[in-house]
Amino acid sequence: MRTLVDLLNDDSGYVRIFADQAGFGYDRSSYAPAPIGDLFDCMSGYPSITNAREAAQLQLQVRRQKAKRRRAASR
Repeated sequence: MRTLVDLLNDDSGYVRIFADQAGFGYDRSSYAPAPIGDLFDCMSGYPSITNAREAAQLQLQVRRQKAKRRRAASR
């Protein structure tokens, strides 16, 4: 069973941070559907909530950087 412990969000999407039997993990979702899934959309097994939160924040940053590159390329 998973328990939601934190939620991070920005303009591109959100990341749910959860606790389960294996430790802590995250599940990333975007507001606009991605054409191809990403291996790192859902990860678990972090030993602490701090580690899971750091990884989740990095995933949001990556999504923002990809969106910026797409906007710059379309100009």
